[in-house]
Amino acid sequence: MWAGTIFLSAFLLFLVQPMMAKMILPMLGGTPAVWNACMLFFQTTLLAGYGYVHLLNSWVAPRRQVVVHLVLLAVPLLLLPIGMPSGWTSPNQTNPVLWVLLLLTVAIGLPFFMLSTTAPLLQRWFSWTDHPSARDPYFLYAASNAGSMVALLGYPFVIEPWFPLRGTHRLSQTMLWSIGYGVLVALLGTCAWFLRHTHVNEAATSTSGSDTQAGAPLSPLPVLTRLRWILLAFIPSSLLLGATTHITLNVAAIPLLWVVPLALYLLSFILVFAKWSPANHRAMVMTLPVVLLLLIFDALPYAPSLPYLVQLLLPLVGLSLVAMVCHGELARTRPPTDRLTLFYLLMSIGGALGGLFNALIAPVVFSDIFEYDIILVLAACVLPRLEGVDPRWIARWSSSQWGARLRNAGDLAWVAGVAIVTGLCVVLSYSVTDLPILLDITLASVPLLLCYACVERPLRMGLALGAVLVTANVMSASYDDPVLYQTRSFFGVLKVKVDGDIHRLRHGTINHGMQRMAPEHRRESVSYFHPAGPYGQVFAAFSGPNIKKRIAITGLGIAALANYAEQGQSLTFYEIDPAVVEIAKNPRLFTYYNDAIARGVDLRVVEGDARLKMLEAPDGAYDMVILDAFTSDAIPVHLLTREAMEMYLRKLAPEGLLVIHISNRYLALEPVLANLGESLHLTGLKQFGESDRAALKYAADIVIMAREKEAFGALGKDPRWTPLQQSPTVGLWSDDFSNVVSAIKWSK
Repeated sequence: MWAGTIFLSAFLLFLVQPMMAKMILPMLGGTPAVWNACMLFFQTTLLAGYGYVHLLNSWVAPRRQVVVHLVLLAVPLLLLPIGMPSGWTSPNQTNPVLWVLLLLTVAIGLPFFMLSTTAPLLQRWFSWTDHPSARDPYFLYAASNAGSMVALLGYPFVIEPWFPLRGTHRLSQTMLWSIGYGVLVALLGTCAWFLRHTHVNEAATSTSGSDTQAGAPLSPLPVLTRLRWILLAFIPSSLLLGATTHITLNVAAIPLLWVVPLALYLLSFILVFAKWSPANHRAMVMTLPVVLLLLIFDALPYAPSLPYLVQLLLPLVGLSLVAMVCHGELARTRPPTDRLTLFYLLMSIGGALGGLFNALIAPVVFSDIFEYDIILVLAACVLPRLEGVDPRWIARWSSSQWGARLRNAGDLAWVAGVAIVTGLCVVLSYSVTDLPILLDITLASVPLLLCYACVERPLRMGLALGAVLVTANVMSASYDDPVLYQTRSFFGVLKVKVDGDIHRLRHGTINHGMQRMAPEHRRESVSYFHPAGPYGQVFAAFSGPNIKKRIAITGLGIAALANYAEQGQSLTFYEIDPAVVEIAKNPRLFTYYNDAIARGVDLRVVEGDARLKMLEAPDGAYDMVILDAFTSDAIPVHLLTREAMEMYLRKLAPEGLLVIHISNRYLALEPVLANLGESLHLTGLKQFGESDRAALKYAADIVIMAREKEAFGALGKDPRWTPLQQSPTVGLWSDDFSNVVSAIKWSK
């Protein structure tokens, strides 16, 4: 009963997270920063819940605790079902993290807070019973994290495909969650009844692997122990968010990829608090330094690129090992049950600080995703010290005269030496052309091997790894393509890189447009927008006497589509990221925007989410609506629902055309649009373009849709444009239902 109650509480706790994140996305677009902001709320609320449990346990007698907690637990029943507060509008801030925190506080703050108290409180209550396992109730924490993991993995694969998000016409996700909360109240009431009718030893003390005898006074808890618990919780929490952002922006913007790091994070808690053996923990501690070296190798700008699958899996393996080691140390040093609530409170402080660092501090302080590398270095610095972990080659080297002298050198001298070696390797790597791959790997590996040579001194090893990263990045910047401009916003890192006369805008791994800046070439359309591609064909078909005068475009980019605009046309760009607007309008970076204005094009930008802001336009205001909104390689799902399509159609004139760019490495969106078209009685065509990168021509997959086929003009008779193909497996996407998993390209 105790484990089942904790399991259900954690299940509901983690089920509400993707539900609320999905409700918020229409206001903020699909970006890892939205998830990081949500995680910050969940972690800080968890901290508040653990603080409440610690105060309740410190100030209130056991039997009164039961009454107080059950009364507070019943209050959220009056607020169900959960949902978005009425009248809540999209934020106008450049960094809307505080807006997200306030929204979540109003929407689910109280029920989430009460759920967060269940795991530590029930463990404390359980320790007062006469159950054989009551002296060490920490195993129940594994049940808590198991419930979290089931909810996390079950949402995208079971709950989301079968149940709408909201609504009353049939069982919805919010209704199911409300029923679950009611069941939890009943189960907690049962546990409370059992506790009140059982002998409760209010002075109960137990040991968790320590030598303290039951009933004996406990010595004061050292400050360093408290700080160490906070740090051990902080590192995996920060790395969880950092690895998620790193993978989705720099490796692959695979839908729902954030689920995997969080699942691994939770799995570490399940394992280490479920009778994890010292031998297993030692194996993790010995393995982690090697994986950290591989992660730093992958982060070095001058190192050869690892295979794509390795780049994807390596950060996940690193997160798993860091979490296993840090959480394993927490489990190994857990205190007696009299300090159980304080222990969990300090753990939650570390987790909340990790979320605070990644969601609020790092985006303001750093211009790139540096927090990921910083936490990797910090993880090396706090490695537990184990005797006998040196490989044989290090032991032989240490016993030599020079090895002994170097090993006994001060930390700063060692770090300086590693930095010098790194600098020499960078110079050799870039200066010598056509280096054999083996030599290239060697140059990147030598500094890392020097770091590993002091594996028995974790602080020295961590500082040396930091020196390698800093030296390599600073020196490599002088050899790589120059970065003309770089900024970081709530929505990610944007860079404008220069290659000859070509300026490229990159967001994560994705090229979001390029322009040849030489005066004789800057009116050329290139990349996805080249004249021979689908975009070029659309504008060619509707030029001259057939011109579409009023055009709305979601996603500004570098304003490449403005290059097709003619005098007398009106273009309205809807852009959610103010940083993108600044880049597009800066003639030092790109000139498409300013050149269009100079030609007499009526050009304006509306900042904010395209779907919400377009609602403000009069019905029938546009002759063409173009959806070209990208977040790295992910198209915001809320722009492709039935309700969104209905809104676009209202804003289109009767003969209006809807143009949708669906190029994506991971999602097959053609059947999604085909199903929507069938439901809304639209006709649709598609063309999947071809690439010629030597000629700066990128493939663009374009879909055009209209109420009548005649609205396609010459494109309706062009054999390159073919009908859309439906698929029942993806269903009909709406604001309450969108099964992203069904649209993933599992094979390429």
